[in-house]
Amino acid sequence: MIMKNSVVLLLAASLAFVTGCFDNHSRPSDVPTVAGLDALSKTNRAEVVRLFLRGEKQPISAESLSNLPKLEVLDLSEIGIKEIPSTVFALSTVKDLYLVRNGLTNLPADLAKLNALRYLNLDGNQLTNVPDVISLLTALKWLRLNENQLKEIPASLAALKNLRRFYARRNHLTSIPEVAKNWTALEDLLLDNNPIAEVPDWLTSLPALKSISLAGTRVSKLPADLSAWKKLNSLVLSGCPISEEESKRIRTALPDVAILF
Repeated sequence: MIMKNSVVLLLAASLAFVTGCFDNHSRPSDVPTVAGLDALSKTNRAEVVRLFLRGEKQPISAESLSNLPKLEVLDLSEIGIKEIPSTVFALSTVKDLYLVRNGLTNLPADLAKLNALRYLNLDGNQLTNVPDVISLLTALKWLRLNENQLKEIPASLAALKNLRRFYARRNHLTSIPEVAKNWTALEDLLLDNNPIAEVPDWLTSLPALKSISLAGTRVSKLPADLSAWKKLNSLVLSGCPISEEESKRIRTALPDVAILF
C-alpha cells in the first residue's frame, strides 16, 4: 500500500510539473522559448530567452521586440523583410541571430551594437558584398553566408579571431578567401559550389581545421604537402574534377581522414 501511494504521489507531482511547463499564463518563467507573436503576447516577455518568429505573418513592430532583457536567440527568418528592424539593435543580449531568406541586400552599421553575437545566419539573401561592420562582431564563432551573391570576402574580417565555423556555399567566390589565414581558431570551412579552382598551400597551416568541404568546385588537385591535414576529421571533394591518380595520392597521404570524392 505504501508503495502504491508513493507511486500515485510521484505521478501527481510529475503531472503538476508538466502542466506548469505548458501554462504560459501561470508559469511564464518556465517557458523561456516562444514561437510567434501571439505566443509572445501571452507570456512574461521579461523571461523569454529564445524567440522564433520564422515565417511570421504579422508585421514586426518596435513594440514586438521591446522588453526582452534576457533574449539570447532571435529568429527573424523568412518574414519578407528587406531591412533589419532597427529595434533589433537594442537587443544587446542576443547571441544567436537568424535572418535566413529575407532578400537582404545590405547590413546596417548598427549591427555592430550586437557585440554579444556568437552566431550569425545570413543564408539565402541577396548580399553582393560582406560589409565591414561584421568585422566588429569579434565574439562571432559561426558565420553563415550560404546562397548569396558574394564574389569575395573582405580582409577586414581578419578581426574575427574567435571564428570557428565559416560557411559560404553557393556564392561566386573564385578563390578560397585569403582572410582565412587569420582565423587561427577556424575548425570548419565549407565553400561548396563556388567556382574555386585552387587550394593554396597556406590552407594546410591553419592549426584548428577539422572539416573542409569543397564539393562542386573546380578544384582538381590539393597542395603537394598534406601532412598537416592528417588531423582532419573530414574532407569533401565530391563533384570536383580530380583524377584517379590524384585521388589515390590524397587517400595515401590522409589514411585516417574521412574523404568523400
